[in-house]
Amino acid sequence: MDGPERPCPYCGGEATAQGLDVIGHCGAPLCAMARSRALAEEAGVERRRVAEVAREAVAAAVAPVLERVEAETGEAPVLCAVPHRVPVLVPAEESRRADFLAHVAALCDEAFRVEEAEIGAVYDRAAQEPEEPDVVGPACASCRGSCCIRGYSQMAFVKLGTIQGFRRAEPGLTREALLARYQAHFPDESSEGGCLFQGPMGCSLPRSYRAGLCNTYHCELLDALIEETEGAEGPVVVAAADEAGVQVVSIMAPDGRWEEVEH
Repeated sequence: MDGPERPCPYCGGEATAQGLDVIGHCGAPLCAMARSRALAEEAGVERRRVAEVAREAVAAAVAPVLERVEAETGEAPVLCAVPHRVPVLVPAEESRRADFLAHVAALCDEAFRVEEAEIGAVYDRAAQEPEEPDVVGPACASCRGSCCIRGYSQMAFVKLGTIQGFRRAEPGLTREALLARYQAHFPDESSEGGCLFQGPMGCSLPRSYRAGLCNTYHCELLDALIEETEGAEGPVVVAAADEAGVQVVSIMAPDGRWEEVEH
């Protein structure tokens, strides 16, 4: 039994109570789309709420910086908060390197069964990775790569699509060149429990060598930061904080230049 019927909140038509409890609408395609939009709006509200809570928590700690920036520029800066994680660096493990190269080699074996001309447009890296706003640089650098720790179990997020994306972007790229590319960028020290390529200065791979996910993933605070700074004409102060408080403060000028400062 599906239980008593109730009106769908989007079209007003009859829907089973069980269906509404599970998917939130009657099941019609237009109602499914309306539900998706509503959930996206709710997520946006939650993102902004999380950002506001974080901003309030760090504002007092960086008040001297905010006052100094306003005095120097004549404009009140936008304050944004991001997470922070200090990687614990350990000497590179040959076994981890070998496992990663074996992973890439296996992906290449599968990828190179497909001729370059047959690689679909879905792997077009240029289309998948639009240019990031300037503020993403100081935000992610100040964070120190909290999301990169997940790369440990995911082999730096390198998948079959990553390899095909490289081949589509660089016609003639060989299996050997791909393996050598990664091997040449192994850092001497890596984040303990984190991505193999997360070294002392951040990711040791050039942006164009990374998996697409690494270039496009945004945490909720970063998404909120991008929203808040869109169209901002004044300076932006990025504060990276963990459970112990604010750890890194960066200032970005309107022209995109930025620097870490004492706080």
